[in-house]
Amino acid sequence: MWRVVYTGERPHNENIALDQIMLELRSEGKIPSTIRFLKFKPECVLVGYHQAVEQEVREEYTSREGIEVGRRITGGGAIYFDETQYGWEVIATREELGNLSYEEITAKICRAAAKALNTLGIKAEFRPRNDIEVEGKKISGTGGVFEGNAFLYQGTVLVDFNVERMLKSLQIPVEKLTSKGIKAAEDRVTWVKREIGRVPSDEEVFEAFVRAFEEEFGIETEWDDLTEEEKKLLEEKKDYYRSEDWIYNVKRAHETQEMLFGIYRCPGGTLRVSAKVDTEKNILEQVVINGDFFVNPKRLIYDLEAYLKQTPIDQIERRIRDFFGSVSFESVNLTPDDFVEAVMFPLRKTEAKELGLKKKN
Repeated sequence: MWRVVYTGERPHNENIALDQIMLELRSEGKIPSTIRFLKFKPECVLVGYHQAVEQEVREEYTSREGIEVGRRITGGGAIYFDETQYGWEVIATREELGNLSYEEITAKICRAAAKALNTLGIKAEFRPRNDIEVEGKKISGTGGVFEGNAFLYQGTVLVDFNVERMLKSLQIPVEKLTSKGIKAAEDRVTWVKREIGRVPSDEEVFEAFVRAFEEEFGIETEWDDLTEEEKKLLEEKKDYYRSEDWIYNVKRAHETQEMLFGIYRCPGGTLRVSAKVDTEKNILEQVVINGDFFVNPKRLIYDLEAYLKQTPIDQIERRIRDFFGSVSFESVNLTPDDFVEAVMFPLRKTEAKELGLKKKN
């Protein structure tokens, strides 16, 4: 029997604290598998686990407008939340969904979420790698994280969405903040009220999702509340998820004359790479990788960054392949080749510069 809970409207730090608490407790077998519904109040922007706030958020705007900034425990891109949006989550174990891969779990859960939206009268479909769309327009983004054999997979439901406020909160190129740019963005996303002409009740949304998850997973559910242990841990941990240590724990590398930058896009997401290079010795001193993507385990990126420190540039590709040959990891459509290309993309600027000097000499 799976549990269903609605934890109400909460500030971002409480919602994120509960994500981590429930994931850990499910991994330890202390709570049942759970479908959770949540809302955010006040409005906020949440960056993905691997993202740097400075690169993703227009902090001057969010500060002026009273929009809070937080960090999720899941990967992926930055998301704007206001009080009209729902969050939904599945906290369970891999065995309960048939020992599926990360990609298969993603597809299974997203198909169920699309089915729920269809129940509400919206012609939604799963769009790999992790979106739910309506005739090509995104209505829900999703992402997940593992803890041992347990996982938390979450998504959104855009109900009555303010596209302009979202665009101004996130690091969107300035030219896209014109009325034409805002209209173009509106053509790429949609929301419930736009599709069916009304805002459904909480109960209607919850029932649609619970029924869809029951059918897709072959489970039974019952409504319940947070356990006393969950409530106790929330009080102990919620302040940490509002701290700068948590929100700013991924830093954008300092921009100096020795810094090179690159953005690599592929089916698995967007990787932003900042590389500090000793151009005289032709050595990669340090690399920072962040962006919109999903990997398990989460520390994989940090381990890779450490593995590449002080590596001669002509040995980078071999080192990356050696690294992935020695670790086990899961992702959605990301391969070792993508990491090679992402890291080498900015470093090729150094190679081109060196080649130019040789030609001159």
